[in-house]
Amino acid sequence: MSTLSASMSTSQAPMLRIGTLGPVGTSSEQAANYAIEHLYPNRACELSLLDSFESCIEELLTEKLDAVIVPHAYPKINDFYMHPELVVDEIFRADTPLYGLAVRDDFEFDEAMLDSEVIVSHPAPVPLIQYYLQRDPSIKLVSSTSEAARQVRDFETNLAVTNQQAADVYGLKFVKQFKRIPMSWTVFQKEHGKLEE
Repeated sequence: MSTLSASMSTSQAPMLRIGTLGPVGTSSEQAANYAIEHLYPNRACELSLLDSFESCIEELLTEKLDAVIVPHAYPKINDFYMHPELVVDEIFRADTPLYGLAVRDDFEFDEAMLDSEVIVSHPAPVPLIQYYLQRDPSIKLVSSTSEAARQVRDFETNLAVTNQQAADVYGLKFVKQFKRIPMSWTVFQKEHGKLEE
């Protein structure tokens, strides 16, 4: 887990500890920063990036976090909605950064590689591969778009579906651009949590 930022305010309300999927560069991080700025502008907030949404729910239930931000594209979001100790604080829209197929800056990409190379991707944007590449390549699933970008940077693989933010963080370039994904998000908290104060 990494703790990123605190948005300071003059409010005397307790610091809000907000968590979402990391590492740095995920669409979830961008959405969380949007939420801090637009939903809680008068609250001091600390953002923690965790390795999974399951870790987020554990941290929330053990009160290490006050809120978690989860995209509606997350296939197990129902676990949050159905949990008897959790409630919805807010639902908001924050589109993702641009998504695309990324490589290292010095990598020589060729279209034929789409039929032979493995593409790393978080599960959520996998449909972009079929829609935009019109192929059914080999795909290796990883925990986040940032993890996909990191694996390319570290020469573990050559091709990743990632977002512009993660591509910038890990020094990658797009060889194919897909789209920004219109996304809605939910802020969950424990029942009677700090967001109600």
